[in-house]
Amino acid sequence: MEMSLLETLLRDISSFLNLSSSENINSEPVQKYYQGAEEILKVLKPIILNAIFDSEITSDEVLSKAFKELGVCVEELLQQFERWQPLSSKAYFVLQVESLISEIRNSCLDIFRVLKSSHQHLPYELSSASLELHLQKIKHVEYEQTSSVIKEAKRDQVGNFGPSSEILLRIAESLSLNSNMEVLIEAVALEKLKENTAQAKKLAEVECIDQLIALITNMHHCLFLKKQFPTCSSVPTPLDFICPLSLELMTDPVIVASGQTYERAFIKKWFDLGLTVCPKTWQTLVHTLFIPNYTMKALIANWCESNNVKLPNLVESTLNQVYPPRATKVKKLVEDLKSKSNNVKLPDLVESTLNQVYPPRATKVKKLVEDLKSTSTDTQRVATAQLRLLAKQNTDNRIIIANCGAIILLVDLLNSPDTKTQENSVTALLNLSNIDNNKTAIADASAIEPLIHVLKTGSPEAKENSAATPFSLSVIEDNKVRIGRSGAIRPLVDLLGNGTPRGKKDAATALFNLSIFHENKARIVKAGAVRYLVHLMHPAAGMVDKAVAVLASLATTFEGRTAIGQEGGIPLLVEVVELGSARGKANATAALLQLCTNSSRFCMMVLQEGAVPPLVALSQSGTQRAKEKAQALLSYFKGTIEYSD
Repeated sequence: MEMSLLETLLRDISSFLNLSSSENINSEPVQKYYQGAEEILKVLKPIILNAIFDSEITSDEVLSKAFKELGVCVEELLQQFERWQPLSSKAYFVLQVESLISEIRNSCLDIFRVLKSSHQHLPYELSSASLELHLQKIKHVEYEQTSSVIKEAKRDQVGNFGPSSEILLRIAESLSLNSNMEVLIEAVALEKLKENTAQAKKLAEVECIDQLIALITNMHHCLFLKKQFPTCSSVPTPLDFICPLSLELMTDPVIVASGQTYERAFIKKWFDLGLTVCPKTWQTLVHTLFIPNYTMKALIANWCESNNVKLPNLVESTLNQVYPPRATKVKKLVEDLKSKSNNVKLPDLVESTLNQVYPPRATKVKKLVEDLKSTSTDTQRVATAQLRLLAKQNTDNRIIIANCGAIILLVDLLNSPDTKTQENSVTALLNLSNIDNNKTAIADASAIEPLIHVLKTGSPEAKENSAATPFSLSVIEDNKVRIGRSGAIRPLVDLLGNGTPRGKKDAATALFNLSIFHENKARIVKAGAVRYLVHLMHPAAGMVDKAVAVLASLATTFEGRTAIGQEGGIPLLVEVVELGSARGKANATAALLQLCTNSSRFCMMVLQEGAVPPLVALSQSGTQRAKEKAQALLSYFKGTIEYSD
């Protein structure tokens, strides 16, 4: 036996055992398989270490062959775990790893038996008694045998009935596919794996992956039926009202680039994971933005009212499916608290739960919130700075800060005479507003007027963040109305014209979102925004797309069209159609369509600017929206010319 063989095997085992600190293997089912393999290899490592220095072992041909086979398996096992990523296929991983662990276990048992029976003059570590102890340890190593169940289910798929729901749910549990979203993520992983395997021309593996895809598809259908028909007496929910990710009735539906509608929290999590395909159609999305589906929301509300159906608890549903491990812990803590006292009030229950799930942060945040009430300017400045930082870091912190009562105190401090405290407070509120529940809470805390105060009087950074905060808040439809009627539009327009480059971008974004509510469009035009927006269409300003998007929205009103014409916006819009980005071209064409179809004078100006050639090119090679707008405008030109003839 070559010494390098045992040394390589020892090195691979050491590398495998060092993976214990890797974050990638901390998720299930990867962790339980790692622990099973780790237990075997920890027993094996000292045996190999002693074998390297024993000539009797290294010269044994039977052992040489056994160690060689073992080395191949350990190397492959190491590679499987090193290649594992959170979005890898769990089913494929389990099939590969279970087989390797089984081979490693059997090889170890064979090696120990040969050593025990054939070699009598070995050191104590390799003595018969010691080897018997090691042999028993490996025999008793337990790891889940999911492969056999998967293979049985694959065989059942060949028949007419397919695998039973019990088998499918058992496999889902073994693979830690705890929600429909995780099942769909597994399906995406398998499709990607199939694509890569097909490119490598591994036809047998492609067939195996196809069978796994069919199995996961059946699992998805099983979960869907389980959700859709929980009891005989329940009212069947219209399929269009169910989120394809959560399989729950939607409470905050949004539309993605494919035109499909999802629950906001679930599709956001999907995109946050780095997935860029539509979960329902599997098409690759051109972008990962989404917009509220207010029509669907209204239809669902009407259906619920008509059928006396209560909307699902979005917080609980999101915890269960998007953050299942933490959800389980939170629910257990709440139940424990309830059992201790029937008189526990809900706020106390929330606080106690927070303290147990997030003890260090909850305690720290409560102290900082108390400091906000201090009469010391220095104390307030430090507290707002730390809350600003914590709110920026992650969603958990934002939930804790809001639940500790910080929002109303931060709103009060927007009027602080201390510039830094004011700046920290508005930025903390901006960071907190990344959660929809907090958006409503901030608006309910009467934050709009103080934010306008900061917009008018704050430092440059405070003004920028004060402009970004109304944008964040205006995602909630009711807030668009409140912000528009509060007087926020004029200072936003002032920032658009006179702010820093970032301030101008924040102001333009906020004004665009506010303009979605029709009543606000006239206010934006009256405040003088069009003049600034036309100026910002010059490429040197670096804001062409944002400016054109707002102008396209304002062009749907008479006041907006008039202002665009008066401020010299038409030549620049035509220039964007010819030279702008894909998004800019689409919005510029939409604006020109509004201008031309509502004013013959503007139509003539657009034609005189030479708009026809770039519109023809756009109608053939632009985005779908740009093509439709360009074709509609060209058709209008044609009809107008024919009519005049």
